[in-house]
Amino acid sequence: MSADSVLYSQQNSVSGRLPGVFICDCCPKKPKKFDSKEELRLHELEKQYTCQYCPNRFKNTNELERHQNSLHLRRQSWSCAGLAGVRAAFYPSLTHARADVCGYCGEEFANPANWDARSMHLNHVHKFGECNQAKKFFRAEHFRQHLKYSHAAPSGKWTNMLENACRNDEPPFKDRVGSIGSIAGSSTVALLAPKPGVIEVHDEL
Repeated sequence: MSADSVLYSQQNSVSGRLPGVFICDCCPKKPKKFDSKEELRLHELEKQYTCQYCPNRFKNTNELERHQNSLHLRRQSWSCAGLAGVRAAFYPSLTHARADVCGYCGEEFANPANWDARSMHLNHVHKFGECNQAKKFFRAEHFRQHLKYSHAAPSGKWTNMLENACRNDEPPFKDRVGSIGSIAGSSTVALLAPKPGVIEVHDEL
């Protein structure tokens, strides 16, 4: 056997043992690598529910519906633009009859209202009106993160009222991009059948 043949044989032997040569196609954002076809098959069987509108797949219908509703269907949105002025950021206290609660932090303010003091609180503590009012959030948890990091608003019962005030109904999906059926058929949830075979993909050396 020639030296070139020996080298070629050794390279093939090494590449055959390289880890991570099987790559899944059910995790578009971060495809995962596996050492064997069996590991890849078991991983893909965990995500049997596929999105109607993109290649993403999920382990259960809850994850699938949350993905479709927030990314594709977008039935609701949250935006700070929903607050119509300073007064809309305060709500009657549940513990004190003669007080209102700040919707951002839960601090109580006595009645009759001193709106100058309340406005100062919103402006200095919560940077009221300083964020991008045109920005929309299509998941409630993303809007809560925005409130926390942009407006110093810790989560609590008070933020539930703020979320309700900032929530808007979005136009039906068919009115925005055409009928759903024209994109992905009439089925809401598609259960993937096990793949008849596995495509083997090797990393370039």
